[in-house]
Amino acid sequence: MAGSHATFWQRIQQIPRYYIYLLLAAVVTWQILFPIALPILPSRVTQGVYDAIAAVPDDQLIIISTDWDASTQAETGPQTEAIIHACFQNGKRFAVMNLQPPMGVKLANDIAQRVAAEYGAEYGVDWCNWGYKYGFDNVLIALAKNIPKTIGDDFHGNPVTDLPMMEGVENIESVGLVIEITGLANVTELWIGLIQGVYGTPLAGAYTAVMVPSYYPFLDSGQLRGVLNGAKGAAEMEVLVKRPDRASAIMPVQSWAHMLIIALIIIGNLGYIFGRRRTTERPS
Repeated sequence: MAGSHATFWQRIQQIPRYYIYLLLAAVVTWQILFPIALPILPSRVTQGVYDAIAAVPDDQLIIISTDWDASTQAETGPQTEAIIHACFQNGKRFAVMNLQPPMGVKLANDIAQRVAAEYGAEYGVDWCNWGYKYGFDNVLIALAKNIPKTIGDDFHGNPVTDLPMMEGVENIESVGLVIEITGLANVTELWIGLIQGVYGTPLAGAYTAVMVPSYYPFLDSGQLRGVLNGAKGAAEMEVLVKRPDRASAIMPVQSWAHMLIIALIIIGNLGYIFGRRRTTERPS
């Protein structure tokens, strides 16, 4: 019996990899077909993004920099949509723009048009799209000094000075918040180094989950007001704006898959602990 006991723990540590993949696939399929939703509680960093939006003065606008593309759309798309809901619900004017890659501004424009229709919001009055602006740091340096001249034409090819919401918008002092939504590294650092750090403009971010840990130092320093953490952050924002959508639908699959992985880690460690104990108890 002792030998079989030891063999059991040894086998626990040597579960074939394909069994784990099959088990994970079964859990994912189960939650897609028969989802069991778990409570979604907004975190402090997600609440920070929402509060930053709500705190923007009415005479200032929000810049939403949508530097993402189809490769990260599963996370950044719902983040963008939830943020736009928050802007409309709080009556805040916003401008979508893009530094890289160009696809993001079109994808974000489609989202903004769809969400705007829910609120009866009007393009050029409640929101606008500044389009893709190439130049990275040069664009931000110029933007801080003269927004209309730097942007020139909007996404549709019309002068931004013709848009009613741009009346009185001159420089970075007209901006109450920048929200950087991206799956790319180093874009936020441009905003921090050239805009937030120089002019004190409030800044928030929304990133793919794998990127978020590198931005906690900026949260701790107060340079970022809040962060949306992947699909989880998007789902939390959907809760805050009372618009459950794609991110909330993803969470049961993600949550149960994570619980399976945690359970397997615990089982594997138990196998190691008891297997090692059994080895040390054997007489030499």
